[in-house]
Formats: sequence, structure tokens, C-alpha cells
Amino acid sequence: MKTIAISDVVIPPRQREKHAPAHIADLKTSIQSKGLLHPPVLTSSATLVAGMGRFQACKELHEDGLAFSCDNEPVALGRLPYLSIGDLSLADLAEAELEENLLRADLSWQEQTQARVLVLNLRKQLDPLTSRSAVAVEIAERSGKSVNAESIILMQSELVAKHLHEPRVAASKTLGEAHRVVQDMITANLQKELVQRGVIKVEHRVICGDALVELAKLPSATFDTILCDPPYGIDADKMKRSERHLYDDSPENALKVATTILTEGFRLLKPRGIVFLFCDFDHFLTLRDHAGRQGYTCWRSPVIWHKGEDGHAPWGRGGFIRTYEIFGLFVKGAKELKAGGPDVKRFARPARSERAHAAEKPIELLQHLLSIAGNAGDTILDPCCGSGPVLAAASRLRMRATGIEIDPEYHAQALARLANPTVEQDTEGHGDVAGQLLN
Repeated sequence: MKTIAISDVVIPPRQREKHAPAHIADLKTSIQSKGLLHPPVLTSSATLVAGMGRFQACKELHEDGLAFSCDNEPVALGRLPYLSIGDLSLADLAEAELEENLLRADLSWQEQTQARVLVLNLRKQLDPLTSRSAVAVEIAERSGKSVNAESIILMQSELVAKHLHEPRVAASKTLGEAHRVVQDMITANLQKELVQRGVIKVEHRVICGDALVELAKLPSATFDTILCDPPYGIDADKMKRSERHLYDDSPENALKVATTILTEGFRLLKPRGIVFLFCDFDHFLTLRDHAGRQGYTCWRSPVIWHKGEDGHAPWGRGGFIRTYEIFGLFVKGAKELKAGGPDVKRFARPARSERAHAAEKPIELLQHLLSIAGNAGDTILDPCCGSGPVLAAASRLRMRATGIEIDPEYHAQALARLANPTVEQDTEGHGDVAGQLLN
């Protein structure tokens, strides 16, 4: 049994960023009761190659003064049993660590992505002519995947690794999902450039900024309808990763945003202008009372959007499934809707794969609300426009919309929606130019 002073072990940057304390605690218990079955692997220069969790567990056992054994031999205090892998290049070391972690399936997809790209970059440092496919062959031998599969994974990893700091990318469940998110972001940014440079002419306007600031800059008596889906104040930003909303959804912020929209909205609306304001039912009465104090005529009860039979089940099987959301109707004066119809609006929610924004409403619902509020040529305002579905709805009705969005990525997606030639928007013949640039 070879041992080394545990203080002499060199810890290089690791593919696995950290081990859960519970995992280390379990390792300590196992090592103390059964002995260290698989010693960490070191190079001849005492650099750790594999076994960071076991190293940490052994180190903590020594610090706790607890004895353990390896190969039925007691381990001296402050010493670490190890296996030697010999001198390897940095790329070899990275591959060895990646192999162990892939076989144990211990790495998250984010860590696997970074590990694969690290191996590729190190190989290219050694030989700039190294191809991705050659590295894929090496990794495939260790991962058990086909070379073709590893080539695709490595290609996706290269692109995604550059964007792991983006919340939407990091929140993805898989590398494939993250790759699609990154591709959408790149496309959206390109289309945004087309709009901003005037290659595509549009009637709508999307402001990147905080509604609490930007609303005050807009001229009075400008808009016929305000249609808005602001934060609900239900801590959606703290939900599980797959459903998390990437904005401040505290109750305090939600009420501040919604009341500001109503207050500034009264100034911004033309006489008899209409507000459709989505909100959580806990806040409806507060917002209705606030609207009344501003001078709006308020529809007494919430209007319901029924979004289908699927929905959120807060209590799991022990409760009901939430299949609806609500919004308020507030009028500056006494304007009537054009055949408003039932106060339950049935429009299917967009599929998760089709939603750029976690809270995105169906275009058909927004189009319906705008159609019963006004006419072609009307001006529309959405102070929290997200990825911009209201822009598509306004285009279909030949209305002109102004959106405000605080998040730069959602703002880019909203502008990208304007550049999409499938939207019923007068692009003055530039839609084909956009398509050529994107292909």
C-alpha cells in the first residue's frame, strides 16, 4: 500500500465543482467501517487525477482523529493511500477524470459539458490541428457512446459552454435542451440586429428597460388599450428549475409594478381607453380598489382565462389542478367592449416547447382581447411584454404596439418576433432578406 502525506497532494481544477456534504459524510462512514476500497489516483508529481470525494473524506477523517484502513492495513494519521497513474499530459489527466465521472454518472450535464470542452481545448493546445471528431473518438472509447453520438455531444458542448452563465441555459434539464436555447438566443439576437439596423421595417416598438422608469417617459393620451401580464407575486422565481421565472416575483415587487401600470396607465390612455391586467387572485381586490381610486370604471369580478385541462397541482394528487388564470378589466371612462362575451375565455396554453417565456400567453387569447377592445389602427401598450406575443396579436389586427421589457434576452426575442416573416407584419419585402441572413 503506497501512502503520501495528505498535505502534499496537489488538487488541480476539477470537472466536478463540489461534492454535497451528505455525500462526503456517507463516504466517511463507509471508509471508517469497511476501509478505503479504491484509493484516489495520483500522478508521480502527487497531482490528484481521480477520487476527489474519497480524498476529501479521508482528509476529514484525519481531521476528526478517526482511524481507517486500506487493504486491511491501518492508515497512519495524516497519510493518504493512493494509486499512481504515472506522468500524463493535462489532456490525458482531463480525459482520465472525465472517464471516471462518466462511468460513475456523477457529473451534471453542465459539468460534463465543461469537462468535454476542457479535453478538446487541451488537445488543441497540444496540437492545433486536432479535430473535434478525433477527440470524440477518444472520449467515445471511455464513455461507451458511439463516435457519432460523442461528435454531436461535443459539438453541442462547444456552443453551450460559452453560454453556461446565461440563466436560461443553466436552467435547462439537458444538454440538448440547452443547445436549443442557445440556438434560439443566437437567432433572436441576429433578428434583433436586423430590426435595429432597419433591414426589416416594423410598425411596433419594443423598449428595453424597467416599466417603473420607462412608463413615465411616454407621452400622455397615447394608447387605446393596455394589455399586460406583469409579475404575479407568487415567488415564481423560486420554483423548481424547469418552471422558474427569471425575474423578481416577490409580492412586494408585483404590487409595485401593477399599481404603477394602473397609475401611469390612466395618464397614458386616451379617453375611454381600456386596461386588461393579468394578476394573481390574492392581488385582484387590491388592484381593483387602486384602479377605482385612479378614476377607472372597474369590472367588478375577475375575468377567467381557462387554459386547458393540464396545469399546476400544488398539492400533488391530494388537491386540484390549477387550470386557469385571471385578469381585471378597467376602463378610463365608460367605454363598452365590442361583444365581450362570456367572462371565461378558453384558449389553450402554448406548449412548453413553444414558449420562449415561462409565463407566455397564447397569441390567440391576446388577439381576442384586443379585438373586443378596439379596431385596426389602435395603439397598444404592454409594459411587461416578455418575448412579445402581444406584438404578433397586434400585427394580426393591424394595430400598432409598444412593448417594454426589462430583461435583455426577452427583449431580443420580442424584436426577433418582429423579424419573423411568418408574423403578419408589413416588412416591405425585407422578410426574404432576413431569411437569407439566418440560413
